[in-house]
Amino acid sequence: MLSLNLSNILSRVKYIIQDISSLPTLPQAYHQCCHLLELESTDSVALAAVISAEPAMAISVLRLVNSAFYNMPRKIERIDHAISIIGQQSFKQLILTAAIIKAVDSLAHGEIDIEVFWRHSIFTGLVARRLALHSYLPNCERLFIAGLLHDIGQVIYFDIKPQKSLQVCDLVKRYGIDITVAEHKVLGFDHQELGYELCKHWQLPTWLQQTILHHHSPQLASEYQAEASIIYLANYITAQYYPGLPSHEHKGPVTYNSSRNDLAWKAINLSEDVIEYVVEEATEQFEDVLNSLLPKVNIAV
Repeated sequence: MLSLNLSNILSRVKYIIQDISSLPTLPQAYHQCCHLLELESTDSVALAAVISAEPAMAISVLRLVNSAFYNMPRKIERIDHAISIIGQQSFKQLILTAAIIKAVDSLAHGEIDIEVFWRHSIFTGLVARRLALHSYLPNCERLFIAGLLHDIGQVIYFDIKPQKSLQVCDLVKRYGIDITVAEHKVLGFDHQELGYELCKHWQLPTWLQQTILHHHSPQLASEYQAEASIIYLANYITAQYYPGLPSHEHKGPVTYNSSRNDLAWKAINLSEDVIEYVVEEATEQFEDVLNSLLPKVNIAV
């Protein structure tokens, strides 16, 4: 159960989300595919027809399915062929990825360095997917989605409160203050809470809402603690290589609560020994996946 304080914050954040006139919606093709997948029988041709009606999304889907993310033995040129190979549930994650990329790019204005955001988010998603695989969590691909979305709240407040966003960055970079603490001090809420309300607004799955809400404090999650722990750890690992927006160019070490780290590793039955492997695996995929999703973004920081 949410604490009274968190409930009050979320109520306030909900109104912030509702008041953003420029807030994008997820493409209709995504919702149509979700509806089809809820039916008892849906064939690949019907799903492919929906996606093909939106050429930009179809291109994004084919780029990703042909990237190192799936490591196909040969090039896939048709949407229905892709669905038959990866399966309908994986395809659902794939179209959500394409939808998120489109929606986030439309939010990126003002002071935000969207390339920094995407490098951090995509690498976090790849690390999360590998951690989920090593911990035998079902449907590992969905953790990539959580990695893409975990910092979406930062994109929103950089857009609607650009000057205060810079104050958050200053606190983090100059004093090494925890990001969520700096956000609450300056904004009165943090990016987890903003991201959670956006996921609700977009009618995304409950597991994803809760994972975003608790990815800095997974021990507080009453459900989906393993998913929140994976994103917490993936975020921690990624920060060593591709820092997020507020901590970008911060010269000091990336610090995390050691006891919280230990609890997160315990929640997914892994140890820090796996870090070397997941970083290597994510790095092997990173450039190709980044280029497939965002061809104009360079891998270098």
